[in-house]
Amino acid sequence: MDASVTNTFSESEIERMEDLRYTAMLNKDLETLNRVLHNKLLYLHSSGDKHTKASYVAGLTGNEFGYRRIERSNQTITLQGPVALVFNFLSISLNLNGKPIELRSRAIAVWLHDNGSWQLIAVQSSADPSSLK
Repeated sequence: MDASVTNTFSESEIERMEDLRYTAMLNKDLETLNRVLHNKLLYLHSSGDKHTKASYVAGLTGNEFGYRRIERSNQTITLQGPVALVFNFLSISLNLNGKPIELRSRAIAVWLHDNGSWQLIAVQSSADPSSLK
């Protein structure tokens, strides 16, 4: 890959996209989510549940789940050309099918710069081992 392509993007762009995404999740901002989620999104939750872009947006719209609080920590970003990997710890309060849930997990988010903008194409979340004790 051409070195000029590798150095075109910055971590601050990805941090901004992550902030935008999490704010949209909390506020059920479907317009923003439809813009930042890639059409081929695959979202694997720590529960083992899997969502595509369509099913994730439908879950938010239909109140299958609703986020009350999302806190991120220990975030690291790795950029390689048009791909960004974001690793972090998450502490999340949400309603899942009307039931309040507290989660602590580790996650990787994969962003792809496609058609002139960054879009989230994959998320893999797993339970934080300290929360399983």
